[in-house]
Amino acid sequence: MTLFTVQEKRVILFLIGSLVLGYGIKLYNQSHYYDGFTALTKKEKESFKQTAELAYSSMGKSSEKETKVLKSGSSEKDYTPETEIININTAQKQDLIKLPKIGEVTAERIIRFRDDYGPFKTFDDLMKVKGIGPKTLAKLKSQITL
Repeated sequence: MTLFTVQEKRVILFLIGSLVLGYGIKLYNQSHYYDGFTALTKKEKESFKQTAELAYSSMGKSSEKETKVLKSGSSEKDYTPETEIININTAQKQDLIKLPKIGEVTAERIIRFRDDYGPFKTFDDLMKVKGIGPKTLAKLKSQITL
């Protein structure tokens, strides 16, 4: 009495052989993997730093601020994002979502209000849209136009 038929034994041996072969190929690829990365030496880092400082110093006075930023290592503190002015009478949904305190639902409401009652004539008309109150309108005024 046998547990498996001859055909089932062949299938099992094939599967085990495939697993062993696949694992062997995986090990071979991992042992021969080379990505070309070599760490820089301190001498190479210093050489690059000197070249960069020379390049910034040759730019003139306009680059002094940039050189200071590079030396301090923090350029994000001085970054001020440019705000985009959005026309609420012509803006699409994805543009309205960029505004503070305006989500997908409120953007849909603005568009629906605009379709039903026509373009906004004043900023105060925007408060007629559900979800926009005086505080939200105050935050929006600097980033919208009619």
